[in-house]
Amino acid sequence: MAAIKSQHSRVFERLVAVQRQKLVDAILSGNLSHEFYREFVGEIRGLDNALKMSEEADFKLSGDFDVNGA
Repeated sequence: MAAIKSQHSRVFERLVAVQRQKLVDAILSGNLSHEFYREFVGEIRGLDNALKMSEEADFKLSGDFDVNGA
């Protein structure tokens, strides 16, 4: 069963998606130094982790349990 998502969660997901796409586009442009490439990849991983934590919070607040047992 899917968690009930708050308005905050939906807006947060959209904001993260926009920021993530900007980083991906920058990486794909090929105009980054190795240092910035690594930094942007790390930021993408951080955004992905933040989305997972947000989803976990929605599951816990709605009383549902996700398939990972969180």
